[in-house]
Amino acid sequence: MTLQEIIDQVQSLSIEDQNQLLEVIRKQLIENRRDEILANAQEVFKAVETGTAMRETFEELKSYLLEEETNPDGFWDMTLKFRQVMKQERITFEDADFAALRDRSVGREVTL
Repeated sequence: MTLQEIIDQVQSLSIEDQNQLLEVIRKQLIENRRDEILANAQEVFKAVETGTAMRETFEELKSYLLEEETNPDGFWDMTLKFRQVMKQERITFEDADFAALRDRSVGREVTL
């Protein structure tokens, strides 16, 4: 079935069915994005475990992210774009999304 045939079929649905289909597709897109984010996070954790993650000082990392040659939009602009997409797609994160990723410990003890 071609995309145009699918569009024609959707147009033949009632408005109520079209809205229901839209909601199903929207939810599927959200799930797909969550799966992609999870896969990216797992890749990062693997890189850290294997020692292949980029290790830089904060200033080096900041310089890299803000450098126009490697990122023409700059880090802050990309952050704003990310937030905009999250809002448009109605993507939200909840604790359950990161249940196996977060370190819930209070941190190391410091003796003063």
